[in-house]
Amino acid sequence: PRAVPCPDGQSECPDNATCCVTASGAWGCCPMPQASCCADKVHCCPHATVCDLTRGRCLSPTGDVPLGTTFPAWKRQPPAPVALRQVLCPDGRSACPDGATCCQLPSAQYGCCPPQNAVCCPDHVHCCPQGYTCDPEGGSCLQEGGGRRPWVQTTPALSRAGDVKCDEETSCPDGNTCCRLSSGAWGCCPLEQ
Repeated sequence: PRAVPCPDGQSECPDNATCCVTASGAWGCCPMPQASCCADKVHCCPHATVCDLTRGRCLSPTGDVPLGTTFPAWKRQPPAPVALRQVLCPDGRSACPDGATCCQLPSAQYGCCPPQNAVCCPDHVHCCPQGYTCDPEGGSCLQEGGGRRPWVQTTPALSRAGDVKCDEETSCPDGNTCCRLSSGAWGCCPLEQ
């Protein structure tokens, strides 16, 4: 489905609708093409008609119709995947997704443990959530209060070698180009240079 971009560059409305500013200052959508947005920032009227808020009608030479009501616009989907913020591992070459923890693997390379601030187990294969300790005998994570849960397997980290760095925190996959989005955040364009 095609969409109508609103002037803020961040909101959009369905095809055949019109962007109108709402009372909150955000963009809303009038469910008709090229509509007139009314001064109350709630209602709208078909193309080439005039809002008459006192009578609650849209005036036109061919006859009056009831006022239309706007509905909230939605945020535009960025055209390219925005690089996820990554956690850089101590070796400077590996990175884990935001919210994960870098743990060293038996190969001395880094892996990623899904929970944030996780505890890396001495076997270099497993890890436990924050507040737990690794129990290598029982293959589980122990909590001080006596709680027990299965330990988590560490997955290999993403290699940063081929990534295109946008800034210290953001990178795009190899072969992409970093492009600034209208929001000021980085996006990734899936073409080189």
